[in-house]
Amino acid sequence: MSRSLAIALSVAVLSSSATLALAESSKKVEPATTAQHTPPKQDTSLDSLKNKPKTTLKIAKTDTVMYVGDLHCKHCAKSLTSKLYTVKGVKSVRADIKADIAVVTPQNKKKLDHKALWAAAKKSGFPAIKLIGPTGTYVIDAKTKEPKLVAEKAGQPAKS
Repeated sequence: MSRSLAIALSVAVLSSSATLALAESSKKVEPATTAQHTPPKQDTSLDSLKNKPKTTLKIAKTDTVMYVGDLHCKHCAKSLTSKLYTVKGVKSVRADIKADIAVVTPQNKKKLDHKALWAAAKKSGFPAIKLIGPTGTYVIDAKTKEPKLVAEKAGQPAKS
């Protein structure tokens, strides 16, 4: 076979493949549907914390520990942590799925706003049940649905 004939055949094969690929790519393709992950209904009562497994966590004095509703998988934890990362001053967030806890570490010399953390958790679909941090311990107020200070420091009740 002559070299020019081989080149001509190669060009013909390539152009027909390109035409076929172009024709196939112009077909309307329905976008793949991804299954939406819906978290279960959240139990936001303090009583729900009693059934949680005991967990040993290494936390710094500046860290804030947030107890949330049912983090039943890594996708739920990712949803929560990604929202908590949006709060101003957050350096890192780690979640413990088994204990339904998120530990938020602030940037150096920054204090985290407990209301902003509470709102971010609620926005993620996993509302906070209890928040323990350097500024105190907060639980949800049954009437206002806002965080309420119950202890300024570990073991000390809040001043009325």
